[in-house]
Amino acid sequence: MQKPIIRVLLINAHSDQYVDMAKMLDAISVSDYEMTWCADYRHALEAMLAPIHDVILLDYEHAPHICEELLRSASAHGCTTPILCLTATVNPELDRAAIKAGAADYLVKDRLDVDIIERTIRYAIDRKNAETELARLAHYDALTGIPNRLLFNDRLDRALQRADRGDSPFALLYLDLDGFKAVNDAYGHDMGDKLVQGIAERLSQCIRRTDSVARIGGDEFTVLLEKTTSTNDTVTIAQKIIDVVTEPFNINGQQMRVGSSIGIAVYPEAGRDATTLIKHADMAMYEAKAMQGSNYRFFTAKMNSEAVDQNRLDLELRAAISNDELALFFQPRVSLRTGQIVGVEALLRWHHPERGILLPGEFIQAAKQLGLLEPIGYWVLNRLCLDIAKMDAMKIPPLRVSLNVAHEQFMAPNFVSTVESILSSMKISASRFEFELAESAVVANLDDIADDMVLLEKQGIRFALDGFGTGYSSLPQLQKLPITTLKLDKSYVQKVTVDKDSASVVRAMIYMAHGLELTVVGEGVETEGQKAFLVKNRCDHLQGFFYSQPLSFEDFTQLLNNEGTTARRTYLSIVDK
Repeated sequence: MQKPIIRVLLINAHSDQYVDMAKMLDAISVSDYEMTWCADYRHALEAMLAPIHDVILLDYEHAPHICEELLRSASAHGCTTPILCLTATVNPELDRAAIKAGAADYLVKDRLDVDIIERTIRYAIDRKNAETELARLAHYDALTGIPNRLLFNDRLDRALQRADRGDSPFALLYLDLDGFKAVNDAYGHDMGDKLVQGIAERLSQCIRRTDSVARIGGDEFTVLLEKTTSTNDTVTIAQKIIDVVTEPFNINGQQMRVGSSIGIAVYPEAGRDATTLIKHADMAMYEAKAMQGSNYRFFTAKMNSEAVDQNRLDLELRAAISNDELALFFQPRVSLRTGQIVGVEALLRWHHPERGILLPGEFIQAAKQLGLLEPIGYWVLNRLCLDIAKMDAMKIPPLRVSLNVAHEQFMAPNFVSTVESILSSMKISASRFEFELAESAVVANLDDIADDMVLLEKQGIRFALDGFGTGYSSLPQLQKLPITTLKLDKSYVQKVTVDKDSASVVRAMIYMAHGLELTVVGEGVETEGQKAFLVKNRCDHLQGFFYSQPLSFEDFTQLLNNEGTTARRTYLSIVDK
């Protein structure tokens, strides 16, 4: 059996060390190694970016500041090859700096032997392959293989950045299928899935190379048209899309036909940010849907009249805090090992005077735009301190309370000191709290948030990575942050019993998290099957409607008083109250 060939790039200024490394690699029996030597650090970046190496060995002993800059530059240029740093001695500070700059691991030169270097290289390559596969599964639609909503949002952000620099304007097309539900009802979901696959293939073939298509929902797609020089260009492509989508499909001998409604938002006329463009394209799509047959419609100022309701919401939201309309609900977190409630997540709600209880998704974006995230966030922390004090007075055993902290608030000036001041004035220990940070925000701002996380962790606050699996995390980098818990995103958890890719992703994430000694929480658990899957794959904690929906403070404390901290299905007698 032919042994695998591993291509190694060694960046090192000393020929004797090159010879020693070559001898060591040659002594490894399980693989053959082909080593390229770069002795001049001025050409190192070019060599690192060449897509021909499986692993890079960077001698960090030679001018660490130059090597650190090389790591940062390689990362900035999208280098996907794992980089192992070679150091003279064990140096935690050097290790921290190298990993933070983008290295996968480091090796101490005077401790090297054949087994250590073979194992380290193999582990770095395997880990990078696993991360790449996780990223692919997270960014591409499992059914069609085209980009999903996450990757579309990233591409839209990049298009906005290019347009802001003076590049050509672009158009966003929001496409919804007409009659798709009838196909599902008549022929079944398997045939419906094949139809969606066929439509995705046709869309991909009819757009230009500079454009991109994504599936963002069951029968919803988006198309990003870049470098559109005229309205006629956009109209031509929109009509072409309608023509190819409405052509009949022959699937398993059955003739199927669906229609298509397209809403079009053109930058900058229809908006200058992603949220506005998507909203306006969606509004235009519903305008097209209201017409007979397949049509497209551009967003117009007339449609913007619907934004009046949003302006009203903004005014009401400003008054919500002073009117004491905000409230917290509590959802238990349950240990799989003991069956006990081991924590609770506090969830924000708005008791709107006319519309009833509103979930965060209905007002948080407005709060962000109005600059209200900070005051709302500090209101939540103050209220939690009061609630914890009440539970202590009720002799309820202490539970750690987790709460979502928006990236904008975490990055605000004096965030750490404000948190410390609130806890001190309320006489509540920091150890009673866990701050949940969104994975996407953590990955994008590692350098900016690391110091504040360490300061708060020293006070006793724990950190959880929320929505894990929706972004592209570098696990070695996350390992350097004081994160103790990973919360698996419910979009994966809720599909583990029906989608093999989702099951594979969740299984891999649990395994990798446990390798880093992190606690794993499965969010959004709603069925016995989902629970059984997570139990089988050694998930630590569960949270979701299967155990309890979010409860008011009164119902939550009643639950604890009635049931203690044992998690049983008797929750439902209280949940359904």
